[in-house]
Amino acid sequence: MKTFGKVLLAGTLALGGLTVMNLETLKAHADENCRYICGPSETVNNFTIQLHATEHHMGQNIIVKTTNDKAYDVHYKASIEKQYATGWGYYDADFNWGSMLPAGTNEEIIVSTGNGESISETGTFRVKIEVTNVDGSIDTIYTAPVKLLN
Repeated sequence: MKTFGKVLLAGTLALGGLTVMNLETLKAHADENCRYICGPSETVNNFTIQLHATEHHMGQNIIVKTTNDKAYDVHYKASIEKQYATGWGYYDADFNWGSMLPAGTNEEIIVSTGNGESISETGTFRVKIEVTNVDGSIDTIYTAPVKLLN
């Protein structure tokens, strides 16, 4: 091994140094301004929700960005659902999020995980958003599934 190291060093010096390669990696999201909320998004009637990531470990926050691109303010509420053997169902969590979101603005929903937090067990979850429009109709949007690991 010592001989191999000497040969590698000699070869590197003979070639005039090391060559650094710039490998372009795929972006997590098409948004060039993506900083930390780069996961999948879903839009219904000019209201968008976007996940930070689709896999978390206990103790990490699940972050959902909500964006209201409507011409008017909306009220929305969020709840958590868990994937059970029989399908998706309400998850009884200490989580009660409701907000009035002005037209053309966004905000973030934070769901805490871990012992004694909103989600205190592993599994696959999603955030359900119900948007109340100005005419009283309700749009329901779900985030992509989020795997919560130990």
